[in-house]
Amino acid sequence: MSPNPSNPPQITRGSPTSLDDLLGQWYISQSTSSHWSDKRNVILTYSALPSTSNNNNTTTTQPQLDDQITYQSRDSPKLQTMRGIDTRSATDPASWTWRGKGLLRFVTNKWEILGYGGMESGKEEEEEEKDEGEGAWFVVLAEKSIFTPAVVNLCTRGKAGLGAERVEELKAFLKGCGKEELGRLADELQGVLQE
Repeated sequence: MSPNPSNPPQITRGSPTSLDDLLGQWYISQSTSSHWSDKRNVILTYSALPSTSNNNNTTTTQPQLDDQITYQSRDSPKLQTMRGIDTRSATDPASWTWRGKGLLRFVTNKWEILGYGGMESGKEEEEEEKDEGEGAWFVVLAEKSIFTPAVVNLCTRGKAGLGAERVEELKAFLKGCGKEELGRLADELQGVLQE
């Protein structure tokens, strides 16, 4: 269930109403994950997947996204890729379950969109070079798993990320969500190098 803080006007709680607003390329510009601390150019790309059949020959009615993350280590030009499939919760449109592909196919993780900004369904601009502090963004809480601690990621359409003032508003939003863990994670947000 999504937290219910009192929202600053620039932050909308929960998930965008249109799945189309999530599709396309996003830069992970801030994160609490130590995994990204020695990485650069971390880019998340979502593509819609058609309805699929499961083992019982029934169609999955929940939206699914192809989830691809590309990144480089700071000292290598080699591009690394991590892929998975995200399935939206039937009871909470802001909640998703990620399942890895390939060697990661046995790994799952639950994540939730806590809030977003700069999106108007069907009108969102996809310019990569937005001025700092402008453009669409969303913030995600990935739950603790057997492999990783709980993590907050800030995803932005623009490579420059959000301006310092907007990041501080976002931290205040996270601290106001009523979950002690989010307050702690808000203080741990660090920039991810995008070149």
